[in-house]
Amino acid sequence: MDNTKYIALSRQMGLWKQMDIVSNNMANMNTSGYKQDDAVFSSYLVKTENAAGFGKVPVYFTHDFGEFTDFAEGAFVQTGNTFDLALKGDGFFSIETDQGERYTKKGQFMLDADGKLVTADGDIVLSENNEPFFFAPGEKEISFAENGDVSTENGVIGRLKIAKFADNQKLLKIANTMFENVAGNAMQVNSGDASVAQGYVEKSNVEAIAEMTKMIKLQRSYEYVQQMIDEEHDRVSNTIAAYAQLA
Repeated sequence: MDNTKYIALSRQMGLWKQMDIVSNNMANMNTSGYKQDDAVFSSYLVKTENAAGFGKVPVYFTHDFGEFTDFAEGAFVQTGNTFDLALKGDGFFSIETDQGERYTKKGQFMLDADGKLVTADGDIVLSENNEPFFFAPGEKEISFAENGDVSTENGVIGRLKIAKFADNQKLLKIANTMFENVAGNAMQVNSGDASVAQGYVEKSNVEAIAEMTKMIKLQRSYEYVQQMIDEEHDRVSNTIAAYAQLA
């Protein structure tokens, strides 16, 4: 296989990766707190034997460099539910999971059978003291202040642990709405850069029309590259057949 096909295949692999990312974005258009992803590509330069000398250039392949997450704020939608919370600004809710502490923008919480504040998956919503919140069966006037203070008719029972990171791009997306921090990425707790809105949820920041348009362009690009591969295959086959006739 010559360089033309290698280059085309590297481009196809990159397009396939990007289509996977866009497909996942589209699947999570209605997932609260979801932050869309995008692919990052660069050129990978390879110096070949025939690349030296005047007018010669090295071969450039498409390099699947990685992906990044767009942390732009999604729209806030009012639900009126007591345990629906949205964070305006730079901050994440802190959640205790079986795999350790994780962080999310998805603030659709509930109470479990023990009166503990948890996520839909049953993971614990942490206070700034790394403790869970418990509510007594008779407590009805539950409120969440902008600064994260959690109160009932019996007074303040704690404050939400709202995390802010030095670099959000270093966070690892564990699930569609959960993130894990990495070593060396400094974290602040309750820095005041985010405020809590009770009775609201933050919708996904995926723009449906933009993602659908992107998917159509990716599919067309993939088809164009495939057409080029097919034409190159035909050219090589015809060349071999012509030489065979002369032999």
